[in-house]
Amino acid sequence: MAYFEAEQPRKKGPGRPRKYGKKIKVFDLFDQRERFSDVECAIYGKVETVSIASLNLLWKPTAGLIRFVLAVTKRGPIILMCSDLNQDPVAALELYCTRVRIETMFDMLKNLMGVFHYRFWTKSLERHSRKPRKNKDLKKPTSGEQMGKIRLCFAAYERFVMIGSIALGLLQLISIKYEKSVWKEFKGFLRTKSRKLPSERTVKFVIADLLVRDLFSIAPGAVIRVIQGYIFTKKIVEPEGQWSESKPKLKSTVIET
Repeated sequence: MAYFEAEQPRKKGPGRPRKYGKKIKVFDLFDQRERFSDVECAIYGKVETVSIASLNLLWKPTAGLIRFVLAVTKRGPIILMCSDLNQDPVAALELYCTRVRIETMFDMLKNLMGVFHYRFWTKSLERHSRKPRKNKDLKKPTSGEQMGKIRLCFAAYERFVMIGSIALGLLQLISIKYEKSVWKEFKGFLRTKSRKLPSERTVKFVIADLLVRDLFSIAPGAVIRVIQGYIFTKKIVEPEGQWSESKPKLKSTVIET
């Protein structure tokens, strides 16, 4: 349920003026065809003619005005709500229809690339609870050194996610550029191919299999040689300039190249 704004009385009487006017079911607005106009709009990647209307109504949960955008598309009616009372209805509809690609990207980042599975933490940052009420007594960092460590921790979060996003983009690029090669090397089973281009998951499966085979080959490729050189290196230079045969430590040693 939504409400029109109440009309202001000509004469001020006792009590507070009415805020809410006539009540209406938002879905009933589709019957008021005079409010709609036909425009061309991109709906889920395809341009089509839609009937669209917009009006500002009072919404009790927000205790204020909300812009309602109503559209009739080939897929059926759509109702959108926006806090920006000046939002262009066509732009709102097109932005809403792009959410599928955005949600698909986040699904790939989360479940395929694992970019949100980071476990970086610093003791300089207070632990947060999943319940907001328990976070009201959190203390702020008291020293500049703590703030420096916190900034480094947040920078690690951002870099981890960014590297995962770049890796996802590379999988998509490989799928577009080397479509036939990917399907040729694919050893899995698909009941039916939903599309011509291989998915990011398929490309990742193929590349992982190729890297494992290359790792155990007699003459590995350049990428595997770099990895092997990093893992199995024996010559390590300590910060003082002494030679050591121990396992390399990233924070206190420098690997000779």
